[in-house]
Amino acid sequence: MDFTGALNFSSNAGDPRLGINTPIRDARRLFGKHSQGNAREILLNGRGFLLASSPSGVINWSDPKEVANKHYEEALTLAQQLLPDFEFKPISSHTFRDESIKKHHWIDGIQYGPCAEFVHNDYADTLSSDQRQIEKSFAEIMGLPTDKRVVGINIWRSVSSSPLERFPLAVCDRTSIDPSDLIYALNGEAPIPFNAHYCLPNAEQRWFYYSRQVADEALVFTTYDSHPDDGELFKPTLHTAVSKPGSENLTPRESIEVRFFGITELPR
Repeated sequence: MDFTGALNFSSNAGDPRLGINTPIRDARRLFGKHSQGNAREILLNGRGFLLASSPSGVINWSDPKEVANKHYEEALTLAQQLLPDFEFKPISSHTFRDESIKKHHWIDGIQYGPCAEFVHNDYADTLSSDQRQIEKSFAEIMGLPTDKRVVGINIWRSVSSSPLERFPLAVCDRTSIDPSDLIYALNGEAPIPFNAHYCLPNAEQRWFYYSRQVADEALVFTTYDSHPDDGELFKPTLHTAVSKPGSENLTPRESIEVRFFGITELPR
């Protein structure tokens, strides 16, 4: 079901643009599920997101040990299937969100947080003052190779007890983003200082969500690319939790996300 969501954006002046009514279309109806083959064109050159069938052996998603023992390898396998030209390394952490959590915090290396109701992308480079050149890349800040192509993906799934209706994740087709609308500013939740993307509202942006997402489905979206094929600055897959009208008394949202960085050689 398509709906109109009230999205929270940034502005260049630093004051937020809150509650901007934005059409959000049901991507399940439009795009269906990806077949789990190579998704390079979709993730790196196309809209930047997809839904994949991704059955999991996890029973209790609130148990961080069970998630680590089962889901990390499942997610790694999915990342490698979708972008087989890149090398992905195992991860050691994840983020768990539910509506009862009010502030981001870490326990034993696991991040816990609320549903993030602000349009953003987690990883961005540091640009020159004219916003045209990369002054220091996110890859360099994080100690990742700067002589190779580095891409980031987020594998996000609803783990609520029923198909997700409350606060689904809305994602923006990255090809619909005007680069001049992007704002580069420090990621307030980062353990070390690096930039995130924020954004101005623009009627040309195309926003989507996947209706009634369940735990055996993974929403995968692109969060970073050090060397885009078009040679331009990376345009991210902006995303945000959004309140869906009529969902107030339905099952509260719980979600898990894991983040991977893949590395491959640059063209010679």
